Amino acid sequence: MLLPQLRLALDAGRPARALVPLGDVVISHGHMDHVLGLPAWASQRQLNGIPGGRVYVPRSIAEGVAALLATCARLEGGRPYDVEVIPVAPGEVRPLRRGFEVRFFSTSHWVETLGCCVEWVRRRLRPELAGLAPDELRRRQAAGETVTEDVRTPLVAYLADTGPEVFAAEPWLAEVEVLVVECTFLRPSELERARKFGHMHLDDLVERAPALRNRHLVLTHLSRRHRLAPGSRLIRAALAPQLAAQLHLLNVEWE
Repeated sequence: MLLPQLRLALDAGRPARALVPLGDVVISHGHMDHVLGLPAWASQRQLNGIPGGRVYVPRSIAEGVAALLATCARLEGGRPYDVEVIPVAPGEVRPLRRGFEVRFFSTSHWVETLGCCVEWVRRRLRPELAGLAPDELRRRQAAGETVTEDVRTPLVAYLADTGPEVFAAEPWLAEVEVLVVECTFLRPSELERARKFGHMHLDDLVERAPALRNRHLVLTHLSRRHRLAPGSRLIRAALAPQLAAQLHLLNVEWE
């Protein structure tokens, strides 16, 4: 998923022209459908003379991702890519552009996987100090008193690959403006497979739909076992009547 306003990509499963200008990439885990576009991103940035680039990855795969990029640079016969691989862990917060940060949390996939949330951070005067004269506020600041506070608004939460346990672990997900979550399996017979490999089943979302107060619900990662058109119809029929959120499906056919 690409957020060009923040120059941020949430995973990089496929090479894409639109990915190249984005300077920050979050890799949720090491499976190829989430990481395969990363070397192409780094290569094209170098080819186009775009300096810098940051990749945030779970600590357990940071060394492997760095080695992957180094190997691809050697294969191309050029200099190493100008990319910083940054290991992150659940609970860490990293700055993006001014006023925005990204916070990481664990999901329940079958390998270590990090979800993330983009937060809008504003600084405001502490409410109890409202109405004080500017001179008084400056006096208090000079005396060492903190007169402002940060207000954080969760804007976009990206769950990557996960089972439904993440909703209990992170109850705030029901309130975030835009929730991006997988819906991998649809058939009742696939529920056991979803549990085994840490994926979301349509039934999981149907069960939780009445409690979701998001403005937008974005579904991704439909299994290749399902054709796109009939799968989309099934998802909309099951979910749309129960949702307050607008429902968006970002699935693609196998190319």
